[in-house]
Amino acid sequence: MSEPVIKITNLTKFYGKQRGIESLDLIITEGEIFGFLGPNGAGKTTTIRLLLNLILPDAGDVQIFGQNIRKSYFKIFRNVGVVPGELSLYDELTGIYFLNYMRDLTKRPDVLRMKLLADFELDDEILGKKIRYYSHRMKQKLGVIQAMQSNPDLLIMDEPSEGLDPLIRNVLYHYLRQFSETGKTIFFSSHNLSEVEKMCNRVGLVKDGFLMAEEPIEALKSKMVRRLKVTFIKPFTKYDVNIPGVKFIKNEPSAWEDLVTGDINQLLRLIAKSEVKNMIFPEASLEDTFLTYYQAK
Repeated sequence: MSEPVIKITNLTKFYGKQRGIESLDLIITEGEIFGFLGPNGAGKTTTIRLLLNLILPDAGDVQIFGQNIRKSYFKIFRNVGVVPGELSLYDELTGIYFLNYMRDLTKRPDVLRMKLLADFELDDEILGKKIRYYSHRMKQKLGVIQAMQSNPDLLIMDEPSEGLDPLIRNVLYHYLRQFSETGKTIFFSSHNLSEVEKMCNRVGLVKDGFLMAEEPIEALKSKMVRRLKVTFIKPFTKYDVNIPGVKFIKNEPSAWEDLVTGDINQLLRLIAKSEVKNMIFPEASLEDTFLTYYQAK
């Protein structure tokens, strides 16, 4: 069996009395798209900063490509593409100078740059401008391109789709799938359940600095919680119902609000027996999923 691409052992970081991450153990394998999932403040960014050797742990160890990151930092990170959270770039550099600068740091050819620029819609005119004149969306595109331009074997990304429009997000997802299919590994954090559902093979869920669960994406999908709100035109005469996977928050003759997991068809068939004035059924909520399955842990 080959060495894992990322091996995290007992990783712990406190900021004074404030927990960043504690006793984290993870193994990420070759070709895997691993989603590190949790609400803001859960410990995702702290973990990524520890992975990148930007801050020192209080305890524990990180190995990438079988080597300790503190002992072999420069050798390891020539083959790692990074999109940091809260992306901050060199405002006085032009976009093209920045890409060249990041390429030269890795000492690897920018074999994917031209295709990335075309697909992410950054042209020569934009690249010739100083980054101080870029919008947040343009800066995020530039950050993603610099991470992937040298075709690294590992991508570490903190909320990489933040600020991108839906079409460009799909471009990013396409590239991440391609990287995975060619045996490259992606570790990315997100608070977006639908994004993780589309992309990941496996997920780790963190809350308050602890890893609450680590499981295949299919297992997470079976637990994803959606919040359904229904308003009826006429009062619903039979609203005292008991349906598996449905937890009523509000159960009144003219209005329902409930948390839904698993198969929704039984609930929808019941709703269809009355005239509906309005129904809101958004994407699954990470917060509701945590509250339902992991609050007691």
